[in-house]
Amino acid sequence: MVAGAVERMAGEHGMDASADYERLEVDSGLRPCLRSVAAAQQGRGFLWWPIALTFGIWVYFGLAAEPAPFATGLAVVLGLVLFWRGRGNAIIILAAMLAAGFVLAKLRSEITATPLLRATTAEVLVTGRVTSVERASRSRLTIILEPDAIEGLALDRTPRRLRLSSSVKSGHPVAGTKVALKARLAPLPTPVEPGGFDYGRRLWFEGIGGTGRVTAPITVVDAAIPVTARIDAALAEMRTAMGARIHAVLDEPHASFAEALITGERSTIPADINQSLLVSGLFHILSISGLHMWLVAGGVFWSVRAALALVPWLALRYPIKKWAAVAALAMGLFYMLLANSGVATQRSFVMIAVVFFAVLVDRPALSTRNLAIAALIVLVFEPEAAVEASFQMSFMAVLGLVAFYEAWARFIRSRDKDRSESRHWLRRMVLTMAQAAVVSVATTLVAGALSSIPAAYHFGRLSPYSLIANGLALPVIGIVVMPSALIASVLMPLGLEALPITVMGEGLRAVLLISNWVAGFPGAHVTAAQPWAAAAGVLAGGAVLFCLLAGPFRFAGLAVMALGAGLLTLPPHAPDVLIERSGQNAAIRGEDRLLIPAYPRRARFTIEKWLQVNGEETKPADAARRPGWTCKDNRCDAAVKGKRIAYLSKLEGQTIDCAGIDILIADFPLRGACRSVPLRIDRFDLWRKGAHAILIEAQGVKVETARDLQGARPWVVKPEARGTPYKPKPLTNPVEP
Repeated sequence: MVAGAVERMAGEHGMDASADYERLEVDSGLRPCLRSVAAAQQGRGFLWWPIALTFGIWVYFGLAAEPAPFATGLAVVLGLVLFWRGRGNAIIILAAMLAAGFVLAKLRSEITATPLLRATTAEVLVTGRVTSVERASRSRLTIILEPDAIEGLALDRTPRRLRLSSSVKSGHPVAGTKVALKARLAPLPTPVEPGGFDYGRRLWFEGIGGTGRVTAPITVVDAAIPVTARIDAALAEMRTAMGARIHAVLDEPHASFAEALITGERSTIPADINQSLLVSGLFHILSISGLHMWLVAGGVFWSVRAALALVPWLALRYPIKKWAAVAALAMGLFYMLLANSGVATQRSFVMIAVVFFAVLVDRPALSTRNLAIAALIVLVFEPEAAVEASFQMSFMAVLGLVAFYEAWARFIRSRDKDRSESRHWLRRMVLTMAQAAVVSVATTLVAGALSSIPAAYHFGRLSPYSLIANGLALPVIGIVVMPSALIASVLMPLGLEALPITVMGEGLRAVLLISNWVAGFPGAHVTAAQPWAAAAGVLAGGAVLFCLLAGPFRFAGLAVMALGAGLLTLPPHAPDVLIERSGQNAAIRGEDRLLIPAYPRRARFTIEKWLQVNGEETKPADAARRPGWTCKDNRCDAAVKGKRIAYLSKLEGQTIDCAGIDILIADFPLRGACRSVPLRIDRFDLWRKGAHAILIEAQGVKVETARDLQGARPWVVKPEARGTPYKPKPLTNPVEP
């Protein structure tokens, strides 16, 4: 009958009846499907708020220039209107959250804004107040200083904060004290290659406008510590005292390992231990973040609740579960402050705070909704976290864990409904143990798989045997190491910490044995070239869809993940020539796609990063031995894709043979030399634009620079020539430390 009606309508209007009938069938089948999808997602719109907020933040950071005030104002108005008018409409609310993310990122940028150093200095006198002191290694400190004055620099051009590297021999100032020191200062660092990680941007969002190196002993000008800094000073003193207690009980390297887990001090851990943990996939246990927070706060929650449950009078009359949640929150806050409250630690505390607050208000503790709330809190206060590896990795890992636990709980409820009473107690015990083993393996696999997506993009490092290492080591950490650390910390004021620290040391010994064993497996450490950002984004997006969608529609996320995996196989963006940001070294890409530095030891850090991004686990000296460059008398020549390249070093003022050169690179100003060369890059170009990348294509030679890809943003330094050398004045009335 429907077909007949369609045919009659088609005949009257001169249309193709069969085509219209097919369109009607599609329409009648599609709409119920869409309604079914929408019905299955009822009540889950809030889970997508942090995703939309993240996209808005990405839009801000992806701009080539700072948005105009009009554009920001328009985003504010648009967000408010959409949020007000879109109540009840999930799509409109998500659009409002996207606009909010853009505005929050811009607002955060304005709040943290600081003047930037735009030129390196000679040795200058700096006075200011120390805000924090961290040990970078056994022999060096990292000092964050709020300068009052910098010799030779106007007050309106003085950064809010400086990040200084200092030798331990120069003194160990206390946070809060006012000091005077001599240092060589420098602008914020630029990426080591165009499009690379922007460490300067991270420092800028911490209010830091310059870096430097202390060159003389530090003098304390005012030892009085402001009230606002006394807590930090007391915590620093506590960390030092606790570290001394740990080292008095344990030998190295277990003492440094234990100190890292209790106080967050990682600078004294030997390099071979760090490498072993990195290769085995256990390096995450050194960073006090989600795992440690959950073990400490969860351990306190369980212990306090169990102890109170032993008193029936309390257990029957009072909400002991909520009391235990308050105790867990207090311990989590103390642990965060003790561990110097790094960014990852702060975010982990926000997560557990949301969970235990849910306990206090009688809501489910571990849920995707709580993760969304925690993510929103972090992104509102630190929008820049959305572009950083630590937040992306922790969010993806916890998202996978929560989604797994929710699915596992549904499976257990449906499987065990009306069956538990009929089972023999021995069978129930065996099934419980088997379920615990399955959950342990599955959670490790899920967390590792999802966190490896941003890890592979940002670091290019994969640990194929991390499942084995984590499966063996995490039970030791959860049952032996962290409980012993908690007990030792509680007993330290009484001087009774020796036994639990000894037990903790034995647990760490077992963890290191596991790590070394797994790290020794063939192919244990896999490095991969940095994938396309789009490929990593699609892969992560598919994982988010799979975890957040409800019903069978979540399997669409697997299809998206498959698409992302396919995009990963595409060859990544790979320049043919890379030039270090100050001209100290250059590298070409051979026919086998491997990088070949011109010199084995110059700019070693930069070369290591280049090799890592290219997916090579090779030392710079070994990479430099590959055939490609021919070097003699500070001149290196190479040929790449038919182009002759010459790299000159320390030849300023000398006669240069420019014949036949297509690309000329020099670590000194070329000025009028070799004007016939089609592409010249000298010291001035590198000073203005930072690291260079050259792509040799059939259409011609394309040049990319670090500063061009950074864009005209407030954290990007516009370099200025250094003026007259500074002449530091002598200190007056110093207070000796």
